[in-house]
Amino acid sequence: MIELKTGYTFSGIPYITYEALDEFGELLVADFSPELAKYPGIINAEAFLEYYLGLSTQYLRICFDRKVLGVTAFSDGVLDIVGETTGLPESVPVETGTVILDTSLTVKRNKPRLRFTTLHEGSHWILHRQAFSKDNPFGPAGIYQNQFLAAKEGRVDYSRSQKEKTDIQRMERQADFLSSAILMPKSALREAYKEFFQIYGEKPRKRIIRGCGDPMDDCYAELLPEYVAGLFGVSKRAALIRLEKLTAIVDARTWRGAWR
Repeated sequence: MIELKTGYTFSGIPYITYEALDEFGELLVADFSPELAKYPGIINAEAFLEYYLGLSTQYLRICFDRKVLGVTAFSDGVLDIVGETTGLPESVPVETGTVILDTSLTVKRNKPRLRFTTLHEGSHWILHRQAFSKDNPFGPAGIYQNQFLAAKEGRVDYSRSQKEKTDIQRMERQADFLSSAILMPKSALREAYKEFFQIYGEKPRKRIIRGCGDPMDDCYAELLPEYVAGLFGVSKRAALIRLEKLTAIVDARTWRGAWR
C-alpha cells in the first residue's frame, strides 16, 4: 500500500490540503486497480479493505437508531452493540484492524451507502492511526463510546464551506473526502464528464453553472450527478458533492474558480 507522506498536527492528525488528499486517493486506486483510476467503474470496497489495506470486516447492529453506520478498531477492545436476536445491549470483543459495519447497510437499496461507509472507515485507517495510537497522549479518547474506536455517523457532507471546529470534525471530513476520492477518482470522473456530454451530442462544457439563465445548464446540473452515481455505484448526493468539490457544477452567484 502507498503510504501517506505528510506532516501531522500536535494531536496526530494529517496536516494536508484537500487537493493533496485528492491526488493521494487517485494514487491509491491506481495502485489497487489501474483501470479504475482512469476509467469510470465501481470499486470493490470490501476487497480494497481486505486485500489492499489488510483489514477485516464484520457486520453487526451498532446502535438502536442506526445513527452510527461504521466503526474502525485501532486496537483490541470491546464494542457495545445491539443484539440482532434479542434487541438488547451486548458487548463483543473486536480486534485491531477490524471495520464493523451496521447490518442495515446490507439491504440492497443501501449498497451505495455501504460502499461509502466502508471506504470512509478504511480512510480512517489510512489517515488516523497515529491520532488513535495508544502512545499518543494528545489524541482523541474515541469518537464512539469505546476508546481507540472511530465511528461514522449516517450522513455524507464534507463541504469546504463548513469549518472544522474540533479534531474529530477534521478527521471525519478528511475520511469523507478521501473515501469520495477513492470511489470517484478525478481522472475517471473527467472521462465520465466527457461521456455525459457525448450522449447529448455536445462538446463538454468547462463547467455547468446553475442559475446562469441557460436552461440546459440547470438540466445538466440535475442529470449529471445521477449519471455519475450510476457509473461509480454511489448515491446521487455523493456524486453531486464530488462534482461540486471539483467545480464541475457551480452556482452562478457564488462561483469564483474553475475545475482544474
